[in-house]
Amino acid sequence: MNNPLVSIVIPVYNGGNYLREAIDSALAQTYENCEVLVINDGSNDNGLTEKIALSYGEKIRYLKKQNGGVATAVNLGIENMKGEYFAWLSHDDMYYPEKIEKQIQALRENGDMTAIVHSNYDVLDVESQKLTPVNWLNQYTLKQLTNSNFAPVFLCIHGCSILIHKSHFQRVGLYDESLIATQDSVFLFHLMRDQKSVFVEEELFITRLHKDQGSRTMACHEPEYNKMFKNFCDMLTEDEMCLMCGSVYNFYNRLLCLLRPIPKGKVTCKFILEKLHELPIPKDYFSKQYELFSFLQNISKGKTDKLCIFGAGRFGKRLLRDLRGRCITVDCFADNDPQKKGTFIENIPCISFDELKKQKEHILVIISMLASDEVFKQLNENGFKYFITKQSIDRFLFSIPPIIQLEELYTNPKINYESEDCRYLIKSFNKTLMEMIKNSNS
Repeated sequence: MNNPLVSIVIPVYNGGNYLREAIDSALAQTYENCEVLVINDGSNDNGLTEKIALSYGEKIRYLKKQNGGVATAVNLGIENMKGEYFAWLSHDDMYYPEKIEKQIQALRENGDMTAIVHSNYDVLDVESQKLTPVNWLNQYTLKQLTNSNFAPVFLCIHGCSILIHKSHFQRVGLYDESLIATQDSVFLFHLMRDQKSVFVEEELFITRLHKDQGSRTMACHEPEYNKMFKNFCDMLTEDEMCLMCGSVYNFYNRLLCLLRPIPKGKVTCKFILEKLHELPIPKDYFSKQYELFSFLQNISKGKTDKLCIFGAGRFGKRLLRDLRGRCITVDCFADNDPQKKGTFIENIPCISFDELKKQKEHILVIISMLASDEVFKQLNENGFKYFITKQSIDRFLFSIPPIIQLEELYTNPKINYESEDCRYLIKSFNKTLMEMIKNSNS
């Protein structure tokens, strides 16, 4: 069978810390027809980066240039690659040995050898040495991940996960060299728009999380970040927004839910809120809200009277806002981290697993965290009957906007969710829907 050449491009600036491991991982690919290009973007580390690259001799192709930013280095690699396919590997990341082989295999199984391929991955926290798998299927559906540019808009794709046929560069051009921090997301937006992609569920590479990363240190990142999302919103048609999220209103709401916890997204959040206030809530809102309430009720056949979010981190907080915006009361968080026990997160108490076990007969648990498989197993082994993952209700959350009153409430950081007005609003809405569910089941 024909094995097309794959060019692995490694852009690097001052890579003495991790470059060798990146090159080794590229050379260790089980797919045999690969070339490795290392592009030195004007490193000023007394020749250390160049020394490491040159030590590989003819095993790699080495190019160097004046410093101009990562996009200029990647583009130089693309312009000089001999392969039919392009893959990006950051100098501080590492491919697993079967990364390229599994992506070529996925293309063959798909039947379109020019489709764009991306995948799950692992995140290595350098400080703690903790390896965390990122499985985007725990947050989104396969249809969403492979349909047009949903993945780049909602930040569920990593630039090092991709495998791209060279024909796409003729279609959309190269990386924008005027961008210092968002060049990969902007490129992926144009690359994947109106395209079907292939998603490999396995984790195919490791990305490091460390204090020296450009996204953490570059002052330009925040304005670029906000401009990028504003441009995304301006370029997308209403049909594309509806395809991604069911309605234009839902699209903006989902984007707000994504960006609101991120400090550098404040400008974009303000823009999105202005859009939301201009748009009518979809006409089918109440019927879809009813479907969500019915789904949650039917999990326990009405035997649960409390709801818990397992995972008091970023994903758990996002789910709390999602549920509140749809008039669903959350009674508590639970988390395996002992430091979170007894704390309050947005006025919701966080309890230990032992405390949660005492309530397992009458509480519904929604797991909202990246490593959901471990918690799923933990709950199952401890006799919990009523638990689901956030993924199980994502289809509802994507199609149901928050009601306008709570849209204003939950985007206000000063709101007291335990206030009498807020409790009354949620209770009244719940009561109406519960009566509908009861009547439909009788």
